[in-house]
Amino acid sequence: MEGRLRELLPGSRIICLQQIHSDRIIRAEDVAPGVFPEADGVISHDGSFVLCVRTADCVPILMWADDSPVIAAVHAGWRGLAQKIVTKAVHLMRAGGAQQIHVSMGPAIGPCCYAVGREVIDALQADTDHTMDGRLSVDLHRIAALQAQNAGVSPDMIHHVQSCTCCTRETFFSYRREGEHTGRNISLIGGESCSLPGLQAR
Repeated sequence: MEGRLRELLPGSRIICLQQIHSDRIIRAEDVAPGVFPEADGVISHDGSFVLCVRTADCVPILMWADDSPVIAAVHAGWRGLAQKIVTKAVHLMRAGGAQQIHVSMGPAIGPCCYAVGREVIDALQADTDHTMDGRLSVDLHRIAALQAQNAGVSPDMIHHVQSCTCCTRETFFSYRREGEHTGRNISLIGGESCSLPGLQAR
């Protein structure tokens, strides 16, 4: 995947992670070339870095600020959200001088499809929803948005792409729908990544 990104964004400093469903967030500036650090978030004070997260039902979150060059990318599954990874990312951006922070959440599994057990609900301290067949579920987008708001991000600075990865077979990969061998949806921020119309990886 990184090789394909380098073909599409030649000359860019691309940071990809070995995601471990944690609350660990690292600085792009500390990553050596060719290294995939174990983490679920990456932050940079240099907007020329391209920060990458891969998802297949978890919430991809891209963050930037109107008043600072600080950017961040976060992989937010239920385990990371239970450890308040979004709150932590906002605090790290503020520590880097950002105040007017935008939080953009990409496609993830919706409560329509995300059946979970009571242990997940308890870990997230979340209100329950229901799947299409009536089982208990949670809304990961809503939990992530609440964490951002609790960290001081204004609701009008929180943006959502509400498509459910599990429902939208023709567009997104989904672990819940296809199993562990599914591909991964890629979310990027920084550098010239905005020039790419969309990219998926098997």
